[in-house]
Amino acid sequence: MPERDAERTHGQLEQLLARVQVLMRAGNLAAAEKSATHLVEAFPQSTSAHEQLGDVLYAMGNSAQARKHYKRAMDIEPANADAERKFAAALLNISPTERRRQMIHQLVAGSEDHAVSPRRPVNAILAAIAFPGMGQLYNRQYEKGLAIFAAEAVLLILLFNGIVLSPWATVARQSADRVITRSDQVHAVQQLLANSSLSHRILLILGIVIYLATYIYCIYDAYTTARQQGAVHDKLGAST
Repeated sequence: MPERDAERTHGQLEQLLARVQVLMRAGNLAAAEKSATHLVEAFPQSTSAHEQLGDVLYAMGNSAQARKHYKRAMDIEPANADAERKFAAALLNISPTERRRQMIHQLVAGSEDHAVSPRRPVNAILAAIAFPGMGQLYNRQYEKGLAIFAAEAVLLILLFNGIVLSPWATVARQSADRVITRSDQVHAVQQLLANSSLSHRILLILGIVIYLATYIYCIYDAYTTARQQGAVHDKLGAST
């Protein structure tokens, strides 16, 4: 009689597992989660049940909850290599929301990465004054800082070439067969720039305006961002 009951229970478990798998293959993850949750409630000591619910949650992008059920399966059956593999995969697949939650937890807990060195507005301003984008890098806005730094560096090189290198090279070529003084060279460069085409002058002026506007924006943005980060740091620190 006990053997017959065990067979009946095993049969029910297999049916429920198969149902969850069918729902997952059909893409009905919401129904699959509901069935898998019922499966775990009905068979709380089944490693297959916890693995199945973990698979559904992982497919839904909920890696944190999936890890809990994979871990439970490993606790029930320590030699479950399949659950260990799935747990490791879920551990590597951390969602942006979970990553932000971890950062907030580190701030509240006073982690050395964040609590010990909060971003200082004065330092952010000094970094931004050094070169556009440096203030954003100081504030840990790495992608934004690198993008601004690269764009401003290219623009500065183009302006330097258009205002200094190219005119001086032209004057040097024109005066190659005669000796002229430094003051004459400067005057010749000024004349060359003054006589350049209107479109060339407009491009140079536009480039200077863009560079200076971005430079000022970076200083302001670095300062305000550092203040905001400091305010968040103080608020979270006060809640501990």
